Amino acid sequence: MIDHAFQHVVAELNAYLNLRSSALSTERVVMGNLLDQSGSVNANVIDRVVLSLVNVEEERIFRSVDTMQRQADGRYQMVRPDVRVNLYALFIANLDDYSEALKALSNIISFFQHRPYFEYASIPALATQEGRLIAELHSPTFEQINHLWGALGVKYMPSVMYKMRVMGIRDEQVEAVLPPVEEIRVQD
Repeated sequence: MIDHAFQHVVAELNAYLNLRSSALSTERVVMGNLLDQSGSVNANVIDRVVLSLVNVEEERIFRSVDTMQRQADGRYQMVRPDVRVNLYALFIANLDDYSEALKALSNIISFFQHRPYFEYASIPALATQEGRLIAELHSPTFEQINHLWGALGVKYMPSVMYKMRVMGIRDEQVEAVLPPVEEIRVQD
């Protein structure tokens, strides 16, 4: 689910950026890490804006308690409730030209100001679910930024972080199928 949501955001962001610039590249934003697993520079993200997932946080306020879902035939399925999460997305302007990096960040902020949420219905892989992915600008402290870039293992680059809230994740396995309650009897 996270991959489908981020792929959709990247596709929409690339379309938005391509309308605002005449540069040749149509893939300006990519998902990935700045470094590969061996610690070498990831060649796929050079001269691109990189979207990296830097944290997943459980959303405790909007915790779902629904354990029963109604089917079309009137029966109910017993399922585990969704795990609702917030995703922290870091957009890193991995560009040699500092001015272009700042312009890219401005365009990303402009994009999310224009498009602050994505309905699941607009994301083909999530179209059967209800809800939306909401993007909020997140401003970590200087100390948090220092720790983050240390954890990423690279020197600071111009970047902006968004908190993408609330995504429900559920295993589709059904625990039981129950018939509907059709009659209630009261005994004296």
